Amino acid sequence: MQISKTNVTRFGDLICPAMLLLIAIAIAYPRWRVGIDWRDEGLLAYGAERVLHGEIPHRDFVSLQPPLSFYTSAAAFKLGGTSLATLRGFGLTIFLLLPVLIYALGRSFLGPILSFAAAAPACILGLPYIYFVPLAAWQGITTSFAAVLLFIVAMRLQRPWLAMPAGVLSSLALLLRQDQALYTMAALLFLLVALHLAPDSSFSKTNLRRFFYFWLGGIAMILTPALLVWWKIGALPEMFRQLVVFPFATYRKSSALPFPRVTAGKTISERTIVLLYYLPLFMQAMAALYLGQSILRRRFREREASLSFFLVWSALFYLQVMVRSDQTHLLMTLPPFFLLSAFCWSILQRAINKYRGLGTLFSVLLSIGVVSFLWILRSMALPDVTHGVERLSLSRGGIFIAQPNVVSQFVRQIQDLVPSSNSILALPYQPMFYFLCNRHNPTRWNYLWPGDQTANDHERFIEEAERDPPAIVLLSDQGQLTASAPMIMEYVRMHYLLTNQLGDISIYERLETR
Repeated sequence: MQISKTNVTRFGDLICPAMLLLIAIAIAYPRWRVGIDWRDEGLLAYGAERVLHGEIPHRDFVSLQPPLSFYTSAAAFKLGGTSLATLRGFGLTIFLLLPVLIYALGRSFLGPILSFAAAAPACILGLPYIYFVPLAAWQGITTSFAAVLLFIVAMRLQRPWLAMPAGVLSSLALLLRQDQALYTMAALLFLLVALHLAPDSSFSKTNLRRFFYFWLGGIAMILTPALLVWWKIGALPEMFRQLVVFPFATYRKSSALPFPRVTAGKTISERTIVLLYYLPLFMQAMAALYLGQSILRRRFREREASLSFFLVWSALFYLQVMVRSDQTHLLMTLPPFFLLSAFCWSILQRAINKYRGLGTLFSVLLSIGVVSFLWILRSMALPDVTHGVERLSLSRGGIFIAQPNVVSQFVRQIQDLVPSSNSILALPYQPMFYFLCNRHNPTRWNYLWPGDQTANDHERFIEEAERDPPAIVLLSDQGQLTASAPMIMEYVRMHYLLTNQLGDISIYERLETR
């Protein structure tokens, strides 16, 4: 009995996504509720809680992320209860969905094996590094991939109207993480232009325009009413300042981290991480050289147009790591790079297919190299987390951390000191305490970061605090706060008295209440 190539492909499309999910579950199962991020996870959790209480992002509290991530997290709290365990469940859902989306998008251009190879690294390089917290960036990446997948499906099926829901997803991605969505939109526009220029394109100019118009209509369907609502409720000016002006005027100065040198890193693991910063640049350069020679030799076809899309998408995404070059921002840039790498390998395979032995040797060596590389990264990203952690028994906990009893006792001490109707301040950057203690922040700022706020912001911060005087102030990194916000530190010393110390956190109680 002969087995057709179509049947093999169908079998691959069944088994590959299943294997991806099994790998992802095996990695996530012992880890998705382990560890805690006092800063960014606290910002997301407490921001979602402020939304649940009727506050509007940007208008009522400052956020460097667009508003939708707070609403999606608030919806998760509504469905599963207000706890960190619920937030991690949301993150786990994103973690399991992203490799499947990458595989599905890869299958629009590649075979099952290469699509699997493009998706598999997403099971390691991503949310496992950040405790499976569904940060706005990862919500945005997942939604952007869903938008691109739907757009490509619309083109493959020659159904322009399907580009409209792709536009809806693109606008939702914009409301989750504006830079990633803009990069994705620019890459899709580039794809349409490249297909227009490809002489063997299976799409007419009329059809390409239809795809564009339907896609644009889907974007306008969400974005237009959203902008009108934000303008009506007075959130739009602050949104513009915090999401457009701030990144260019302030963030690149206050939060920049230098790009690592090739020679940085002492251990094999550290050098592997540094190498990961340079791999996308290398792959993008190779793809650009190939496209350049294709144009010069007049061999730019539909396949090259597709490659140019992945190149532009990967290169634009990589801009996220150029200002703040840390591992978290690096990982955000990689999903389009995985697809670019798989596409480049498919081109190389086609070129060396006539040399069967050489092609097999190349495939084996590359597979060994990639698996070894991921194994080294896995040892850093996925340490043994089954020992030394216990469940945080707070009602808003549900996760497993080291010394949970210390955290629980500290939180309950704060709750005993401060009535539920009173406020607290956790400075400079410990928003998790607002969430765990279930006590509100009287100011618009959920964090203080050197250079992010001006002297006028500090004055307004104090004014807002005094309208609803915090019963206690929790201070860590007092040296940093004294240097970057002396006015706020002086305010604390004038109105509060140091009464207790737990590790590096000092508890100050309001003088008038003693």
